[in-house]
Amino acid sequence: MAFATLTRLRHCIATTALLALGAGCGDFTSIDNPDPTDLDPTDLAQMRLGHALFFDPGLSGAGDVSCASCHDPSLMGVDGLPRSVGTGGAVVGRNAPSVFNAGLKDVQFWDGRADSLEAQVSGPLFAPDEMGQSEEGLLEHVRVTWAAQFELAFPGEDGPTLEQVSVALAAYERMLPRRSRFDRFLDGDREALSRRERRGYRIFRRNCSDCHDGPALGHGLRKLGEKVPWPSERRSDLGRYEVTGEPDDTMVFAVPSLRNVAQTGPWFHDGSVETLEEAVRLMARHQVDRRFTGPQTRAIVAFLGSLTAQDVQPWAYEDWDGSVEGAAP
Repeated sequence: MAFATLTRLRHCIATTALLALGAGCGDFTSIDNPDPTDLDPTDLAQMRLGHALFFDPGLSGAGDVSCASCHDPSLMGVDGLPRSVGTGGAVVGRNAPSVFNAGLKDVQFWDGRADSLEAQVSGPLFAPDEMGQSEEGLLEHVRVTWAAQFELAFPGEDGPTLEQVSVALAAYERMLPRRSRFDRFLDGDREALSRRERRGYRIFRRNCSDCHDGPALGHGLRKLGEKVPWPSERRSDLGRYEVTGEPDDTMVFAVPSLRNVAQTGPWFHDGSVETLEEAVRLMARHQVDRRFTGPQTRAIVAFLGSLTAQDVQPWAYEDWDGSVEGAAP
């Protein structure tokens, strides 16, 4: 038996024995918050540069929006809008997913068209209704504004380049906070979750963990309306079909991470769902053909609240001065 499989099996058995949670065991993985003191000087310089770029409206063509405009760390990496507002007040086509935990995901964007944070960067930068920038304008801006920081982050390399911008932004995003009470629970602290939250977890993992497990509690691409067709009035966005043109990709979307989900509404790709209770009922009906009772729904919602990150480190915010205790200068 492969080591990874054996380790996962042992974790499943140990968790079940310790917590007596009943049948079924999703592949849930606890995580730790990233620690910048573990970074070497170059990696730390890339993270610091990525932080500066993330909050810089100069990355947009009109200088009016930054990455943080749609992914505000004080709002757990979202903007709280059904659909984000881009440069010049343009309303974009989809809800902004949280930038927190994006580094844990295996695909980026709602339609999964990027497979890494680095590959994702150029999409918003150059989209006319998002940041409306050109590659030439972007590189001219960062050359004038952040030349010294690029030299520290990419020593001995020619630049700035678009690839370096992408690497720096991804380096910062991977350092955003993640750990929650649920991670303490997975690590063996039964009291980290309330009785209702534990009940919600039992229901959740029996019904939802096929798509929502792993470190991000969400992975891959799935059809929305897998068991029961998605409501016709909510089908204006055809998901991955709009990228591939393949009929089988109609209404296929990236499965969102559920970490911090209680803080990142409104929900779904179109921002059309205003409560977690409604989101749970829609998913139960259309993805697994279940109708949860009121108490079951409320228990799941309570469990989802346990996924909220407990600590938001100072480097997540715009006013961070770049200092990290114990890290390289």
